[in-house]
Amino acid sequence: MPSTNYRTGCAALVIALLGSLLGCETPRTDAQKQVDKEIADRVDNALQADHQLYAKHIIVRANNGVVQLTGYVWESPDLLEAQRVAEGVQGVAQVVNDLELQRNGLGDSPVSR
Repeated sequence: MPSTNYRTGCAALVIALLGSLLGCETPRTDAQKQVDKEIADRVDNALQADHQLYAKHIIVRANNGVVQLTGYVWESPDLLEAQRVAEGVQGVAQVVNDLELQRNGLGDSPVSR
């Protein structure tokens, strides 16, 4: 059976590791939040304006210039097109593409578009 000192040391190590992981994110200022909102809006506008992409179901978030795309698209090429468009927007440092392909969509029917 491990000694009390060993268990205490392990518990302290776990707490320290959790604290360092949780403490890595620094609070953003209102100005940083505004810049990220503007970047997200520009990316969303660019996605909506792209005539090759149906972007109605794409959600855009930005954090310190890192843009995350979530939601879904109807066709496989749209996964890459959305990332390409987002990467071309001013202020975007990186794109995290978490888009999914909607498998139960209606394809190119007028109902889905």
